[in-house]
Amino acid sequence: MQPVIQFVDVVKIYPLKAGDVMALNHISFAVERGEFISIMGPSGSGKSTLLNLMGCLDPPTSGNIFMSGIGVRAMNDVELTNLRRDRIGFIFQYFNLFPLLNVIENVNFPQMLKSGKDVNPDKAKEVLHAVQLEDQFYTHTPMELSGGQQQRVAIARALINDPDILLCDEPTGNLDSKTGSSIMELMTELNRKGATIICVTHDPTVAKYSDRTIRIVDGCIAS
Repeated sequence: MQPVIQFVDVVKIYPLKAGDVMALNHISFAVERGEFISIMGPSGSGKSTLLNLMGCLDPPTSGNIFMSGIGVRAMNDVELTNLRRDRIGFIFQYFNLFPLLNVIENVNFPQMLKSGKDVNPDKAKEVLHAVQLEDQFYTHTPMELSGGQQQRVAIARALINDPDILLCDEPTGNLDSKTGSSIMELMTELNRKGATIICVTHDPTVAKYSDRTIRIVDGCIAS
């Protein structure tokens, strides 16, 4: 079986007036289906760049990235958009929920992008039940929810199109330790059910939930 994600000699350079910055320096590694991986490293080490390339939000300068054996550099913009929409769920530190939409509308939004206005209203409730958010909050807007509840909505939104990869950028960074532990237990349960999870974190406590840790230092994988 092909790895879900494979980096082969990937370089990412950002051209700046003061001089080019090599954010990733000849990175090679693979993520197998069903793994739970944490990515750690100091600030500016290349963690976020690595996550952006995994999510096909940014192309590599050289080398290639394969998603289940298919090279992303050969994909056009429409194919990349469909890949992000259908196979990858994104979970962010700052939740990125739409403030004027209620919980159900926020969760349904990726469905609308995929199929137009034809959405399955029961699917949103199904994934919200899966992330253990009570029915009484479904008509609330994000500002009426706690941080932990907002993160559960964000996870439900990431799950609505049944992605096989979840990319998480500091998913507990804005939560207290108790709520953060609850979110990580939820992520572990999703992993047990088959989701491949890659989590960028600076917190060793969060990294303990993963199967293995990739450490990035100065754009390279530390041995």
